[in-house]
Amino acid sequence: MKEKITFKALSTHMMTGVSYMIPVIAMGGILQSFGTMLGGAGVLQQPGTIAYMLFTAGQAAMNLVVPILAAFIAYSICDRPGIAPGLLVGVLAVNMKIGFIGGIIGGYLVGYFCAYIKNNIKVYSAVKPLMPLLIIPLAGGLFAILLMNVLIGPPLAGFQEAMVNLFKTMGVGSRFLFGSILGGLVGIDMAGPIGKIGTTVANGLMADGIFGPEGAKVCCCMVPPLALGISSVFLNKRKYTQQEAVAGKSAILLGLFQVTEGGLPFLLNDPLRVIPCTVIGAGISGGLAMVFGVESPVTMGGIAAFPVMTGVFPGAFIAVGVGVIVAVGLLALIKKDVKDDEEEKNKQCAEDLDIHIEL
Repeated sequence: MKEKITFKALSTHMMTGVSYMIPVIAMGGILQSFGTMLGGAGVLQQPGTIAYMLFTAGQAAMNLVVPILAAFIAYSICDRPGIAPGLLVGVLAVNMKIGFIGGIIGGYLVGYFCAYIKNNIKVYSAVKPLMPLLIIPLAGGLFAILLMNVLIGPPLAGFQEAMVNLFKTMGVGSRFLFGSILGGLVGIDMAGPIGKIGTTVANGLMADGIFGPEGAKVCCCMVPPLALGISSVFLNKRKYTQQEAVAGKSAILLGLFQVTEGGLPFLLNDPLRVIPCTVIGAGISGGLAMVFGVESPVTMGGIAAFPVMTGVFPGAFIAVGVGVIVAVGLLALIKKDVKDDEEEKNKQCAEDLDIHIEL
């Protein structure tokens, strides 16, 4: 059956990918946190230990996140023939360091390419059994290679590299400004490709023995999922769908362990209202962490990393707490009640149709 491409259809495919992606994020992030808790700052210098195994397994799981997202976006569009090329386009996005944006764009394009072949290419009856098993996945894989290596991969990679270089030239002269920019970038896409611009800089400075930006990163990455989870579960329930309320419970846990992607279901469902709140909340958190001198020798962990960080009390607690409070407050002001939002959408649709009935 041929599908009409609409905003609702695109959203459905996105949420399918996200629903399969979230458990992988949860597993990978928490495994890394447990590894950090057991092995401390030098966990990667302890091969053979349980801490090392947990942390590296978590890293491997996190590398699966974008391929899973892309694969199940393509699956939602084209069913099973889209899974293999979707996985491939996601892996290529990771290898080219264009992350979520590359995975999402690639997943959609590969999915619709495979769906076009499935619905429009006529073959002999003897060949039909091979279409979903071999021909469509192979054609989709070839399209994925062309797409990522020629069409969208280089421009996205070049853009991200240029932004990283621009960010590095800012230096750390203004601690609050530096931390605020770092947090703001994280809040835009929940530590996706845009957020990675800042976190890559923080990781690089940590390698040079500068641990302040890494401490700010740990704090600001906790804020978006914590704020969205607390808002949806405890304080502003009427502003969220039932599906978001369920996601909010896991978002709180993921936020505690610095798995920022726990906020993605909320961002993807209502980006225009969520992004300003998470950008400001995470930005304030990152700025305060830099001012209070919070430092981290590890890149991941959230509360599990606090024991090996410096300036945690009161610095990290204040930075995370204030960031969450600000973001929750803004969500209460900006987000509309689910019922009101649906009524406004229906009203807008009616106005767009401009239907007049004369008797």
